[in-house]
Amino acid sequence: MESNADLRQLQVTQDGTTDIIVRRSFAHPPARVWRAMTDPALIPMWMASKDAMTRCEIDLRPGGSFRYEFGSAFYFSGPILSVDAPHHMSFIEYFNGDTVSGTAVTTDLVAAGSGTRMTMVMRYASADARAAAIEVGMTDGFDEVYDKLEAVLSAT
Repeated sequence: MESNADLRQLQVTQDGTTDIIVRRSFAHPPARVWRAMTDPALIPMWMASKDAMTRCEIDLRPGGSFRYEFGSAFYFSGPILSVDAPHHMSFIEYFNGDTVSGTAVTTDLVAAGSGTRMTMVMRYASADARAAAIEVGMTDGFDEVYDKLEAVLSAT
């Protein structure tokens, strides 16, 4: 039987040739997790590891867009494809404005007891694109980031 600590442990796996799947549980209901994941006032409090977020804009609706800047180091931006609050969102993530090699990101939040189970799928354009993302560290720091998210959830 898994303990609460086991459920909160981050799981990052590769699936097929293009996907990275990230799973983690939180001790808060989906509506609270959703708010922390989509509120521009809360996102900078947890979505950073080495570089602090300096700009956070999100128009959370199909056809809307987002932009997350981390100083002059880098930014992510792209269109919002679908939203079903507080359980599902999908978007295309462009790194530093490179609209040729966008990553399709789908996040699902499912109630699990009194908490939430998050599953995020990042689908890269090719196996080479996924390998390059891993090589430059795009999957590094998820433990720290999602631990910060849990702390924000506990504090707000």
